[in-house]
Amino acid sequence: MADKSIVCYRIPSAPLPLLLPIECVAAVVEKPVLEALSEAPTDWMQGHLTWNNQRLPVLSYASLHGAKEKPQKKAKQTVVVLNPIPQAARKAYSALICQGVPEQVNVKADSTYAEIPGEIDKRYVEAILEQDGNKYIIPKLAALEVAFSYF
Repeated sequence: MADKSIVCYRIPSAPLPLLLPIECVAAVVEKPVLEALSEAPTDWMQGHLTWNNQRLPVLSYASLHGAKEKPQKKAKQTVVVLNPIPQAARKAYSALICQGVPEQVNVKADSTYAEIPGEIDKRYVEAILEQDGNKYIIPKLAALEVAFSYF
């Protein structure tokens, strides 16, 4: 069992990078054209993205935790399109803005869980995974679905 691993996307974000199984990700869009919201009620609402003829809400996971999005050059901005969340009431695609370019990584079966630091909002965190000295957030998909429903 120790030789098994799960292929995930490591998504650059704050306060820690996110880990999502590849089955959760429909696409990675580099240089996306985002439609800004005329009046965003919160910082984490980043706007909308048209993808496959669908208008998707774009959320900043970092801003959910109170972090400010780092200004990025247009060439480096990336969005991850999420598949509809299983068991969610709203069966729709959605998207997360990234603070860099996502990459595929293998999460080893012998990775360990760490305690969620106090400065991280636990409402949006399923777990903190530690592998090879690095920590990653496994986001709580049900909580993200609720956040997306505000768009």
